[in-house]
Amino acid sequence: MKKLKLLSIALLTLTFGLTACDTGGGQGGGGGGGGGSEPSEESVIKSLTAKVSATEVKIGETTSVSAFYDIKGYKTLSTKQKKVTITSSNPDAVRIAGGLMTGLVVDGTSTITVTSQEDPTKSCSFSVSVKDIYFSRKYSTLNGANDMSKELPADGGYIVTDGGSSDDIMLNVAPSKNFIVSTKLAIHSVNNDDFPKYGFVFKQLDEDEELTTNWIHIFLDAPMNRVTEGHANWTDFGYCEVSGNSYAWDVNNYNICRHKEDVFIKSTGIDYNEFFTMTAVVQGRDISLFLGYGEGENAKEVYMFTIQTYADLFGAGEGNGFLPGFFHFKSSVTYKDYSFTTDADAITAKMAGVEKRYAEYDQGSHEGTRYTEE
Repeated sequence: MKKLKLLSIALLTLTFGLTACDTGGGQGGGGGGGGGSEPSEESVIKSLTAKVSATEVKIGETTSVSAFYDIKGYKTLSTKQKKVTITSSNPDAVRIAGGLMTGLVVDGTSTITVTSQEDPTKSCSFSVSVKDIYFSRKYSTLNGANDMSKELPADGGYIVTDGGSSDDIMLNVAPSKNFIVSTKLAIHSVNNDDFPKYGFVFKQLDEDEELTTNWIHIFLDAPMNRVTEGHANWTDFGYCEVSGNSYAWDVNNYNICRHKEDVFIKSTGIDYNEFFTMTAVVQGRDISLFLGYGEGENAKEVYMFTIQTYADLFGAGEGNGFLPGFFHFKSSVTYKDYSFTTDADAITAKMAGVEKRYAEYDQGSHEGTRYTEE
């Protein structure tokens, strides 16, 4: 009888032990395996929340999803514990790859869901709509700190460069042999550049629709030796061709491409924060430049000069067509009220009465023509 009682107690103890082990293992697995001294049934993830209910991404633009959610733990989380799975409800509109989301279709929408890998019961979501762009993300070189939020005319039609780097901001258009491009611009500050320049850049695409290594800048020359007590007196407009990614002011390129900083000299200087307008009319390899300045009754536009780009850099005949853009060297600049058209009547009207005066260049002396405002 005594042996029977002992056997019953042993069986009861074994049954209790098995029940307790099963409960702990199930809850620990569901909570992501706390481990260590931490109770296994507790999740280390306190919350996973979206910072916004909805946001926008521009077509072709890639943005980190991590900027739109916040994950918190009951204690400091390790890198592994912070890992999440990100999904898009409409990958044809918004693609997810490597923690980044990319807009693919204008006016497309998608719901982005972020789920903790440590605790899959914690997740959040937000909606994304894809907006159009005015400036190409594929062909531009852009500082991420630039303010591009108002680039579309419907949103305000302006951009402001940060100035931490130099930018080529290419329009999101197809290359063309005949067009007009225009913009207002103002220089706010210069960051570590003794010879800043601002204006247009014209590039070309090869047969694979990749940028070639030849292009031309047409600009306001803004050397810092023309700044006194915080005020600038910039008057000169010029150009610089680029061959094989090397600028014409490189001594090795003197006989390959051209540059001149003062083809046209304005009668009065341009200061910081003073808006002026640059307009270019492209007709094959001819690029004709116009300058607008002043406001209201004092508004004025003058024809500056025409440069015929080198055939061996940009193609013979009418060339291969140019892709237009704006550029600056390490400066904070606002570009606004920009426009682009390939309308033949508009081109004819703009050039009516203009007698082209070319920016000639002497390969021997490396000097060229100068024109002054009448």
